[in-house]
Amino acid sequence: MLGKGGLTHNMLDDIHNHWKKAEAVRIKCLGIPTLDMDNVCYHLEDKSGGSIIYRHINILLLYRGRNYDPDNRPVIPLMLWKPYAPIYPKLVKPVADGLTFEETKELRNRGLHSPPVTKLTRNGVYVNVVEKVREAFKSEEVVRLDCTHVGTSDCKKIGVKLKELVPCVPILFKDEQIILWRGQKDDEPQLDNNIGMLPVVSESVTDGVGLTKELNERLLGQIHRVILVVYIELQLVFLRDVTLCT
Repeated sequence: MLGKGGLTHNMLDDIHNHWKKAEAVRIKCLGIPTLDMDNVCYHLEDKSGGSIIYRHINILLLYRGRNYDPDNRPVIPLMLWKPYAPIYPKLVKPVADGLTFEETKELRNRGLHSPPVTKLTRNGVYVNVVEKVREAFKSEEVVRLDCTHVGTSDCKKIGVKLKELVPCVPILFKDEQIILWRGQKDDEPQLDNNIGMLPVVSESVTDGVGLTKELNERLLGQIHRVILVVYIELQLVFLRDVTLCT
């Protein structure tokens, strides 16, 4: 069984001990790692040297290989010292990027009073959580996950994983509830500081330079008019000079 602690040295030893008697080992995954089963499969194959031959929800079959030799198995060195805890950036900012304080507060209150997308249990199976959150974001700007009895530490770990996988912006962890904001959508109007006084445009149909096709056509038309005016002025100057010479 692979729990919230992930793949450990003890579990690797158990896998290789089982492979001495059988060609495949059945692994049941629970907890936070089930949010990203692709990552679990990658590390199991990479660290053990085996291959995943069956996968259903949170159940995996890990095959040792045809020419498996327990004496020449890959060995992951043990870490005999505890490293310093890394310093992570703050997960929830007082004011979300792109919002004001009042807007952030209003989103948090709306999320707390909205129905939960799903209810998570301690050391449960979270395989479909990412898809449920993505589907909810198609119609809702902010969603809530009910993590009662999951634990504060696990709630934050779930929030970190969802921030990367969905992606989204965690804006509140309170009373074992996770409030997620979908962030600024691409089709929402945004002001480009580099354009100056040009009208606000959408970035949904932008090309390589960051301007919309409609705006590009408008700018090209203005450039053509300027070039035409300059050309006419040059022709007039040329004709005047010729007249003076004659």
